[in-house]
Amino acid sequence: MDIAILDNRDPTWNGEIDRAGAALGAPDNPHLFPYHFLQVVLPRLGGKMVVVKNDGRRVGVGFLFPRGYRQEGGRPRRIYTLRYHAVEPLAPSQRDHLLAHLQAHLHGAEVVYYDPAHASCFSATGEAIGTINVGRPSRDEALGIRQLQQAVWGSPPEFLYPADIHSREFGLGTSLVARVEERLAGFLFGFYKFGGPALPADWHQRFGGDLRLESQTMAVLPEYRGMRIGHLLKRIQAEQAWANGIGIIHWTADPLQFPNAALNFGLLRAVAFDFYPDLYPFRNNLNRVPASRFGLTWLVGTERVRNVPRFGSRALILDLRHHPDVVRVNQGWEEVRLDVDAPLIAVEIPADWTGLQERSLEAARRWRETTDRLLAHYVGRQPGQYVITGVGTDQDRCFLIGEQVSDALWQHLGT
Repeated sequence: MDIAILDNRDPTWNGEIDRAGAALGAPDNPHLFPYHFLQVVLPRLGGKMVVVKNDGRRVGVGFLFPRGYRQEGGRPRRIYTLRYHAVEPLAPSQRDHLLAHLQAHLHGAEVVYYDPAHASCFSATGEAIGTINVGRPSRDEALGIRQLQQAVWGSPPEFLYPADIHSREFGLGTSLVARVEERLAGFLFGFYKFGGPALPADWHQRFGGDLRLESQTMAVLPEYRGMRIGHLLKRIQAEQAWANGIGIIHWTADPLQFPNAALNFGLLRAVAFDFYPDLYPFRNNLNRVPASRFGLTWLVGTERVRNVPRFGSRALILDLRHHPDVVRVNQGWEEVRLDVDAPLIAVEIPADWTGLQERSLEAARRWRETTDRLLAHYVGRQPGQYVITGVGTDQDRCFLIGEQVSDALWQHLGT
């Protein structure tokens, strides 16, 4: 067998993903991940692609997902899940050869073979929290997550995540559903991640930056919004991660969705010093223009995060009418300032980004272009740049709040 291990630095990365999809029956194969995930997210996890050929024929394609670390002889050993899709049947001896080859070429990492067509263990759990029950999904609920994705985003089948990833065998970093009166109301899932974006100050050492979580997708059905299910799912994710020795959770979020910003910054106390313009190639009901994203960092072991209770807390939203010291860097998409050097800034964003995209695609494009320019200029981890730490309002206008980078800020955010 000819075995090639690829990462996204390989110029054939996207092409190989396209060829793999064609060979495996995309978009009609429910075991395949969305293209945008494989192209953009998998490399950010530290994942890789494996192409297996025999006599020049493609006989299988695999994707290596981080699974964790195991301590051996006082040293950490990486563990991967090989999610393998066979084009032609793989004999046991060939599978053993494949695993041995991968381990040899991944610096001795352990590789766990996983066939998505044979996932069998779905261990549902549940914890009653008021009127909401939260836990791991059953097999039927895992299938229901795909339907819920479609209901929320209006996505075609090829943009839905496989149900089998919620099995015990695959080993997701987070797999949670929320139930109301025994009905699926929402979900949250995420992946283990080797390393990630550079961290400021001493955060990498203090919070275990070698193994993190990437919180990939969360959704709540419209009829259950207002019950704070999203907040509850994220809180339980943080508690589980911290209990398992993981101190850092990342995810991406559209900076123009104010309700999400109020949750992420005002309630969860996440921060953003990474910004990725036009990160994802997809378009859907919530993303009708380029899908730019914040990269969020959540230090789940800090008092700043852990002291927010599951219930009873409210998002901190600054009333900018009473804070003239916060300098506004734009008024809508028409007036922009790139010369501000102040301790606090406010970036105006639409009050209803989803509705704006439905009402006026041209106005949405202009908002995206303006805020992309502002966020690319101001947001970062270097002196003089800004960390997005909060949200604010001025009557019906909405803002993101940035604090200027300093040693004192890193100390405060990491406490």
